[in-house]
Amino acid sequence: MAFILAQYGLDSLGVVARNKTMKEKNGNISADEMADVYLKAFVKKLSREERKSWTEKIYGNPDLRNEALYKASASYRTWLTNFIDHVDKSKYKSTSEGYVPASILKLRMVLEEIPVGFIRDELDYRYTTAVFNMVKDTVAKEKVYREFMARSKSTQHLEQLQNDYDNYKMMTSNAVSPDFSYGDVDGKMVTLSSLRGKYVYIDVWATWCVPCKAEIPSLQKVEHDYNAKNIVFVSLSVDYLKDEDTWRKYVKQNKLSGIQVRADKDFKSDFIKKYNINSIPRFILLNPEGKILSGDAYRPSDVKLRAQLDRLLD
Repeated sequence: MAFILAQYGLDSLGVVARNKTMKEKNGNISADEMADVYLKAFVKKLSREERKSWTEKIYGNPDLRNEALYKASASYRTWLTNFIDHVDKSKYKSTSEGYVPASILKLRMVLEEIPVGFIRDELDYRYTTAVFNMVKDTVAKEKVYREFMARSKSTQHLEQLQNDYDNYKMMTSNAVSPDFSYGDVDGKMVTLSSLRGKYVYIDVWATWCVPCKAEIPSLQKVEHDYNAKNIVFVSLSVDYLKDEDTWRKYVKQNKLSGIQVRADKDFKSDFIKKYNINSIPRFILLNPEGKILSGDAYRPSDVKLRAQLDRLLD
């Protein structure tokens, strides 16, 4: 039934046209263009009342404790995730609170609504790590870490979150960054440590990531404007090995500047894991000694980046 909400009104010819456009663009498409292409593939839409009715049919009277089905069925796990996304989470936020990230509300909902057991343990860990790795508020990070470490009984989950926490503390303690040795578009190996003596701004991205590519024009402008300063710019791709040729082609066709390298094992690369990177784009700023100034730096499109670079480089 959830398929109906996602696919209702989708025209098969529209899908063909959409796929043709995406292929012709070869990844060179803005977020607005992509949204327009997808919307044009739909010839009908559910009314608000129809969507509400279907939502009630799909997510009403939920079975939240079927452990055997959760372990055996990917469809059930997807349905449960969609249920958490769709349920009204306003009651999990007090009137005295200001803005609360969606990931925190989802975690609260899991802890209050999912019965104690295997499913709750799995979802508790999933949404705890989502909060820990995506929310920038350091107080919220520390709180969610302490609370999970106190309540979880899973040795595996405790070890995994502890590892994320240790990485987080490394990023915020002026530590020397982990090193890497990755190949550029011509196959030449580049080590991060070889760039010592200059500030280093790292852009973690991929050719399939639309928000990443939306930052490229701003990044190129920053690279141009600070070309004479004591800083180097590294674009670190997490494209999969099977897409290595796509990455090389994209870099060369678009004349991307700076140092262009690709991580050896995409998101499973040691350097990527040390920075707890599970979503992109992500930016990292190091000082000339190779120490971490920010493990989650300002984006090129953020004016705060230029203000920070001006303070450091002038």
